[in-house]
Amino acid sequence: MTTRLPSSGAPAVTGAPETSCRSDEIVLIHRMFRRLFGEAPALVRDVVPGDVHRAAFLSKHLHGLTKLLHVHHHAEDDFFWDRMTERAPACGLHVALMRKQHQTVSDQLDEVDARIDAWTASGADAASAERLAAALDEVDRSLAEHLADEEREAFPVLDAVLSTAEWDEIEAHAQHEKPPLPLFLLLGLMMEAVPEADRAAWMERELPAPMRLAYRLFGRRGYERALRRLHPAPKERVAGARR
Repeated sequence: MTTRLPSSGAPAVTGAPETSCRSDEIVLIHRMFRRLFGEAPALVRDVVPGDVHRAAFLSKHLHGLTKLLHVHHHAEDDFFWDRMTERAPACGLHVALMRKQHQTVSDQLDEVDARIDAWTASGADAASAERLAAALDEVDRSLAEHLADEEREAFPVLDAVLSTAEWDEIEAHAQHEKPPLPLFLLLGLMMEAVPEADRAAWMERELPAPMRLAYRLFGRRGYERALRRLHPAPKERVAGARR
């Protein structure tokens, strides 16, 4: 466990830019990661040994998930920590903690990727599945601690020291990244991370009109199909193993 540092709070920064609480947008992404990594170990453990079709599907999903988290953390490394260090020097210990936690999670994700490949190469045997699930458990634990620390220690500072233009720059960077998981799966998960009473307003604010229309016409159904593939009924898992 990481030694708890004194809370950074939101520092008084001379000439701090006027900005809204844009870190709230990243909290939604964090909720999505908590959900996806929280359920990942059980998804692997539920695969019937020898079900190579299910293992191949989950392997693609899990590789996409590890890549998505790598991309997210790399963006934070590129846009957050140097600016936070320069503009709020008193928070240097918190920046060091964030960098250290990112490296820990990165190393664990590399281990997961290797375990995924070993699982599929084994023909989805039980021992390889358990080693992969255990590696995913480790990521889930590290991520739970890191995301909580980041939201408590870093985000109040970043809201104080980053300008609206800089937050817009970060958002534009994210939009240029090709998502390694299906778009409508990610969009649906993001929407479910928003409180239900706020979802309509969130869609109106965050999504361009063509994307809102596409989601209403067929994206929602695509999201629901993706969830059913990730979480098939028990009898469907057995049927898949017999193919």
